[in-house]
Amino acid sequence: MEFLKRNQIDEKKWNDCVLKSSNGLVYALTWFLDGLAMNWCAYVREDKGCYVSVFPVPYKRKFGIKYVYTPFFIQQLGLFSLKYSKKEEEEVIYMLKKNWKFIELNLNFSSKNGESRKNLVLSLPSEYSILQKSYSKNHFRNLKKSEHIGLVLKREVSPEKTVDLFRSNRGAKLKTFSNSDYQNLLSLCNEAKSKNALFSMGVECNSELVCAGIFIKFKNRITFLFSGNSKKGKDSGALFFLIDSVIKRYAKSGFILDFEGSENEGLNRFYSGFGSSEENYRVLKINNLPRVIKAFKN
Repeated sequence: MEFLKRNQIDEKKWNDCVLKSSNGLVYALTWFLDGLAMNWCAYVREDKGCYVSVFPVPYKRKFGIKYVYTPFFIQQLGLFSLKYSKKEEEEVIYMLKKNWKFIELNLNFSSKNGESRKNLVLSLPSEYSILQKSYSKNHFRNLKKSEHIGLVLKREVSPEKTVDLFRSNRGAKLKTFSNSDYQNLLSLCNEAKSKNALFSMGVECNSELVCAGIFIKFKNRITFLFSGNSKKGKDSGALFFLIDSVIKRYAKSGFILDFEGSENEGLNRFYSGFGSSEENYRVLKINNLPRVIKAFKN
């Protein structure tokens, strides 16, 4: 495969390859990477004027050292190919090891390399009444509670309001995201909206927004990208109500609802309660830095 800098990549050929790949994911599209990765380059295989395999490589610099990383809000990258090959992926990984001293990159669900990480997805081929039979008893209880409280679904909630809801609640206790991370997310949402790839929904309780979610559509997959939930939202089961509403809306569509995780036991139990199943991805971790600076990323 050929190494290309970002400015050498043909965007149409690249995005066509991701679209046609059996494992194609929205994270690998050029506009998604441009919105979230500080810098990125790639390994590309071209045949008869078309890209047939692509492998994006996001990178940063620290202390003058370039290293490969996975940007916030991107869950899976790795090899995307018209004909996925473990051998081809290992060829790229060999080149990565040769040219980069530090790598911490999430690979996609087709990969067999690296450490396994949990992801949960829910296929939506059937009618809602059939899908609902896979819900846990706890989920049924919470949906009954939300119905009794009288929660109201809002089909159009701006990404800005969703981010504000997160930042003023759970986000206030976390130091994970910087202001620039939130800004990158909002810019990405604007770009996705311009491509008709985004929808956002919210839940109101007594006319107050208590929960909201941002979803990205690409190919046959709906990715649950981000959400915000207030204390009142948690107490009223608003997130149960929100996810159930998405399932109801897209039942019998053939879409896959991708929950993006999680290794967190509580979130894993929550997503599993809707009848989801595992579709795990991998994390490639390599640290060949000199011992003196081995912990430079921390």
